[in-house]
This record gives sequence, structure tokens and C-alpha cells, in this order.
Amino acid sequence: MPICRFIAILLACGYFSGSAFADSPAQTNDTNREIPLAAVAATRLMEQGDSKQAKAVLLEAREHFADNDDIAFLLGMLAMDEQEFESASAYFREILIRDPQAVRVRLELGRALFESGDYRDAGRQFRFARSGNLPTEVNANIDRYLAAIHHLQTFNWDVSVALAPDTNINAAPSIEEISIFGLPFQLSEDAKRQTGIGILLNTSAEWTPHIAENTRLRLGGSLYRTDYRGGGFDDTFVNVHVGPKFQFGDLELSTLLTGFHRWYGNEPYNHGTGLRQEVTYYPSSRTRLHTSLEHQWVRHDDVSSLDGTRTSWLGSWQYALTPSSGVMGVLGLSKESTELDMLSNTVYRGGVGYYRELFGGLTALIQPEYLRARYDDVTPAFGVERRDNLWRTRLRLTNRRWVFKGFTPELTLIRSSRRSNIDLYSYDRNQVQLGVSKLY
Repeated sequence: MPICRFIAILLACGYFSGSAFADSPAQTNDTNREIPLAAVAATRLMEQGDSKQAKAVLLEAREHFADNDDIAFLLGMLAMDEQEFESASAYFREILIRDPQAVRVRLELGRALFESGDYRDAGRQFRFARSGNLPTEVNANIDRYLAAIHHLQTFNWDVSVALAPDTNINAAPSIEEISIFGLPFQLSEDAKRQTGIGILLNTSAEWTPHIAENTRLRLGGSLYRTDYRGGGFDDTFVNVHVGPKFQFGDLELSTLLTGFHRWYGNEPYNHGTGLRQEVTYYPSSRTRLHTSLEHQWVRHDDVSSLDGTRTSWLGSWQYALTPSSGVMGVLGLSKESTELDMLSNTVYRGGVGYYRELFGGLTALIQPEYLRARYDDVTPAFGVERRDNLWRTRLRLTNRRWVFKGFTPELTLIRSSRRSNIDLYSYDRNQVQLGVSKLY
């Protein structure tokens, strides 16, 4: 009787307990749980070098145990041996959807992604796996993979597209009347809060070829656009940068020329050029520290009184807590100087974030953030120096179970509330973004 047929008959009798698969890489929480007989038989066939028959056994077994981690893991390992890295990645992702804490599976997913050339996602998987309780030699191997990724990765890109309902697309106040020079004025319809549903596109890319030992050229840019019916509140922002990056072990230094152009309501709004210095440091395989200092010369197309300079500093950190979760933080300070002191301002920024892969393929990211703006001089129409406080919270949910051509569904909810000592600048805003983004 062929072994596939024999296994199929035995499968009809269900599972059995045993220790033959107690060290299964897919098994992370219960080393005594029951293992399908097909997985044990396939393991023995693989040990004997009969991969073809082992695959046949596992594929037939999946018809009865479609959600079994051991069967999926062995099929992934067979796909690795056959250099079918995309198929292997699919099997390993399937297991992680059911068990995000499966460290060995995350390691194999990282290896499959590395072999397929998806270095960015591979690095992410390795860094999360590094936070697990692993032997010293395994950690050393992860570090070697991360070093190789650091050397080989020369192109990054991101893209997301979403339908974007918005309760306040023009960030306008809810009030009907405002006092200017002590006199009451009614807000025009254009100045009042507008709601709408837009289309959002957010994409970026960077090419970093080697130009010398420990030196690369960074050439990149980004495009952000929201498109609303009528076009009056459409917003487009294009940013580019170029310059060298120097690598010294775990330390990276970049000096970049930057440029940007913004269109609002499909009309030119402002543009500028600048210089940016970036420093990135990896104190450990689980930690990334980044800081940037940029100075820009800004010109406005219609309102020359807004022309001037903008200097900004931003610091951020990321840390992998566990194989399925991480934390991050950001601090920032920017100083904008314009031709009018009442429009010049200083903005302070701080925020934190928490990321976690949940069961069922759901990934959650929550990011609360606070911004405080202080203007340099009195606004004559209101008789005070403007003071703004903005609270913003972002909740992003991604479903890793549904993947098509490397893209996955994503839902983002953003709540913004700004309070100003000048009522005209206070507002509340709720945004929803439902679309797809590149999976990492």
C-alpha cells in the first residue's frame, strides 16, 4: 500500500501523542501537545532524503489538518530546500498568524525573506526574533544575518493607498463667530469646518548604492497626496534628498541636500531647499536610535510674509520587546522664522508608540503624540501671542491574514484635537483611512 494512502487511513483516526516531535520548531508553548502522524512520518522521510514523498504526505495531510502548525512548518522547510522562498514565506507567515510568539518560525521566515532578496522585512523578522530567549550561538547567527542585510540592502520602498473620510478636511474651528479687533465677525462658509471623503496616496523610495568602502550614495524621495471632490482642499507634498552616507560599524552618518514642493488646492503653495544631517546608531540587534537636524530656506508662492527659514531636530528610537511586540518614541523641536514675528514660531513634539502582532493575523499600532506651538509676537487682530496645544492619537490595524501581491488591508483611525488661546485656530478632527499598504 502506498505510504500516502496508508497515512490517509491513519489520519482518519485522529491525532496521537508522542515525543517524536517534541522539539518541533513550530511548537512553542506546549511540548506535550498532540502531533499529527503525518508530520512524524514526513520528518522520518526527510531524514532519509525522500523529500518528494514527504511533501506528498504533508500535502495530503493538510486536507485533514489545514491549520496544523507542524505540517505547515515542514512544508515551509521543504520549500526552502527547493528554493521556493515565496512559498516558504507563505507557510511561515501562516503559522505566525496563529502563533506570533513562534520564535523558530520567525527565524525561518527571516531566512526565507533574506534568500528572496526582501532584506527590509527579513531584518524586521530577525530583530523581533532576537528578543526571544535564544541560545548564544543562535543570536550570533542572527547578528550575522543582520550585518549581511546592512551591507546588501540598496533599495527601499513603501506605498499605501486608502479611502479617507475626514470630519474636518480644512482643520477649521467649530465656532460660527470670531472677535477681531474687539468686533464680532461671522465666519464665511469657506472658513467653517468641511467634511469629505478623499483618496490618499503615500509613497516613498530610496536607492543607496555603494560608491566606496563604507560609503554609499543616498538618493530618494516621497510623495504624499490627498484628493477630495472639488479639488479645493487637495494637498500634494513632494520631497527629495541626495547625499553620502558613511558607515562605521553600528554607526551611520548622512549629509543630505533636500528639497520640497507643496501644492494646496492644486495650486503652488510653497517650496524650499535645505541641508540635513542624520545619525543612526544600533546599540544592539533589538534597538535602533536615529536623530536628524535640518535647516531649510522656505519660499511661499502667494504670501511672501511667510518666507523665511525652518530649523528642526527630530530624535526617535525603536526597541523590540518580544518576538511579536515593540515600542518606539519620538522627540522633536522646530523653529520657523518668517518676515513677520507674529508668524514665527517654535514647536515642541513628543510621542510614544506600541506595536503588537495579535492572534488571527491582526497587527495593532497605537501612537499618542503631543505638539506645543508658541508664536514669537502678538497677533494684532487678537491682541495676544498665539499658543497652541495639539493632542493626536493614531490607531492602525493591519490584517496579515489577507495578503495579495505583497499588500495587506490596513485601517487607520486618527483623532486630533488642537486648543489655542485664539479660538480661530482650535479644532477637532477625526480621520479614517481604509486601504492597502505594503506588508512588512
